[in-house]
Amino acid sequence: MTRSLPHQSVFHRPLSADWTIVRLLEWISDDDARCHDVRLHAVLDAVDRALHPDSSGAPIGVVALVRSLALRVSAEPGWGERTLGELVGVREPEQPAPAGAEALVAV
Repeated sequence: MTRSLPHQSVFHRPLSADWTIVRLLEWISDDDARCHDVRLHAVLDAVDRALHPDSSGAPIGVVALVRSLALRVSAEPGWGERTLGELVGVREPEQPAPAGAEALVAV
């Protein structure tokens, strides 16, 4: 399941839609303060609900969400390679082609 959220409401620097769950958890573990950062709640909650759509929906804190994701990834290691954008329905904006670049078309 994918939960669609506006790009700006979910990701703040340095988070990105192309980050995997493992990368997110590693980044959080690099600094204990991040485990308590309320700005991470939206993305953690969206990812947790995408992986477990049958969850009760009761609000939980950032620490509990980090623990929940870590447990899910340890139980299903393949989930750790899924990207944040894939799970929350957000894609990074595509970079425009450089000026003067032309596409080749096969004929």
